[in-house]
Amino acid sequence: MSIPVDKFVNFEGSTIHYLICGAENPGNWVVLLHGKRFTAKDWKESGLLDQLEKENYKVIALELPGYGTTEKLQKEISFEEFIAEFLKQLALPAFHLIGPSFSGEIALKFALKYPELLLSLTLIDSINVDQYEEQLNKIAAKTLIVWGKEDPIAPYNYALMLKDKIPNSELLTFDHLGHTCYFDDMKSFSQKLLEFLR
Repeated sequence: MSIPVDKFVNFEGSTIHYLICGAENPGNWVVLLHGKRFTAKDWKESGLLDQLEKENYKVIALELPGYGTTEKLQKEISFEEFIAEFLKQLALPAFHLIGPSFSGEIALKFALKYPELLLSLTLIDSINVDQYEEQLNKIAAKTLIVWGKEDPIAPYNYALMLKDKIPNSELLTFDHLGHTCYFDDMKSFSQKLLEFLR
């Protein structure tokens, strides 16, 4: 396995940090976002980057502006606009987007605003889902919903709402886990994710 490479790239005057690893001639790209308490390094330590690389994916674990070692932006744009513009700067083709917790909401907004850029969407214990209830049926990308049933931050009825409203979606529930279910049972999560991405 290749060791993920730390990259620091200038984006309109701000330094953006991400990890990149994976196949030289990838089948597809995967972009990993992170929760508020986590960084790109947590994805690396979870072992998911290695597993995605084995499956011939190229992976970017992106640290959002103001988090980890990524600087805040000098201009006022939303996180989803930043992701679109930054990945365009990197000349990324359409990709699989994975967003847990607060970046689940960002990924949701991204899917609504930039459907042409997504191969698939994975939402994990996303916050504020109820704010988008009327728009969820517009999400075109195939969607994997991952939830810990014991989540005290993003209630399980959000997962059921997403499953009900997003046309091409499936739900993976961890009955006895909470908000970080994907890290707490990485084996089950990664197995399901790899099946879904194929």
